[in-house]
Amino acid sequence: MKQKKLISCVAAISIAVGLFTGCSSTPQDQTTSSSTESAAPSSSVDATQGSGENVTFGVVAPITGTNKMVGEYVVNGANLAMEEINSNGGILGKELVLVFEDEVDNLQASVNAMSKVMEYSDVVAFFGSTYSGNCIAASPNVLEKKIPMFAGGSSANIPLENNPYIWQARMTDDQSGMLLAKAAIENLEMKNPAIMFSTESFGTGLKDQTLAALKELGIEVPESMQYGYVVDEKNYTPLITQIQNSDADGLIAIGHQMPAAIICQQIDAAGLDIPLLGSSSWASAVCRENAGDTANGWYAVADWTIEVATKEGQAFANKYYDAYGAASDMPAVTAYDSIMLFKEACEIANTTTDREAINNALAQIENYPGAMSTYTASETRCFSTSQFLTHNQDGKAVMIDTVKVN
Repeated sequence: MKQKKLISCVAAISIAVGLFTGCSSTPQDQTTSSSTESAAPSSSVDATQGSGENVTFGVVAPITGTNKMVGEYVVNGANLAMEEINSNGGILGKELVLVFEDEVDNLQASVNAMSKVMEYSDVVAFFGSTYSGNCIAASPNVLEKKIPMFAGGSSANIPLENNPYIWQARMTDDQSGMLLAKAAIENLEMKNPAIMFSTESFGTGLKDQTLAALKELGIEVPESMQYGYVVDEKNYTPLITQIQNSDADGLIAIGHQMPAAIICQQIDAAGLDIPLLGSSSWASAVCRENAGDTANGWYAVADWTIEVATKEGQAFANKYYDAYGAASDMPAVTAYDSIMLFKEACEIANTTTDREAINNALAQIENYPGAMSTYTASETRCFSTSQFLTHNQDGKAVMIDTVKVN
């Protein structure tokens, strides 16, 4: 993917430490991209508040490792938000700068990256992992630091942490599960679906919510039709064969982007010919680009598609393509909208340094027109109020309808 350098102060990646550096103070053993001299945080700055010179926002992403394609979208989306905000006067007149940390492709590295971001004295809030289990693992530290975090994951288990500092731009799985169930029954007319799901927090959470929603709608899926797989699985053929030999009249698949692509390829190779419905990952560019033609025909209940018909969504899709020469994807728009929600909260609170006031202001956001959804804060600290039903056609995730939670 072609990446455009957006502004000169976000310049370099230090692979040794996994850090994309911005024009802000950094940990004591690092340097900023704009200077070759060591730049330790000011000892006069309270570790619980930003410095106030700029507005510093942290971003955690898989910059290296097997998920680095996802990380590229996160970084691009965050940089796009920063450029747009700064070109329109910043936040309360102050320039927004970003600090990036690399979560690589495993839980411990992710928790380390999020912990590192929270140690920056001038970081006022941050975008956490795209993966729900990693966000949950970092929750105790977020609560201790009392720093607002925008979780990139969608697990309904994140709100169960009861952490008042963790927010989600994406719709949580308890709501997505109902939308998946409705699409399976009402759109694809499934009566006896099989379910494939990743056995980590996100996958099991969405699977359980989908099962509950299907039951509420009159369909009970027996355990024999539920097929779990570990998150780093590469061979899905045994599960696909079992589904093929069952009496399933449709498949609901739940997982992350790269497994989704492999599942598309292996289902196509096996010749499984039943209606196919996936979670948001099956509409993602990561899945479609890696799966190629084998992604065609899949439906998905998705947070994002570049075919979105809303004014704000299309504007983001166009700006992303103009900046990077490629289509946007869900991790990019999630990071972008999270930063925009942060800006909105700063303006409601009339501060760029007081973490507690900004956190309280997030709860006051109502009907904010984001690219991915119209956002209103809820008791669960989830903002999204809608998703899209999509159908993969000729390499595109074509929008069929906007689906909202009642």
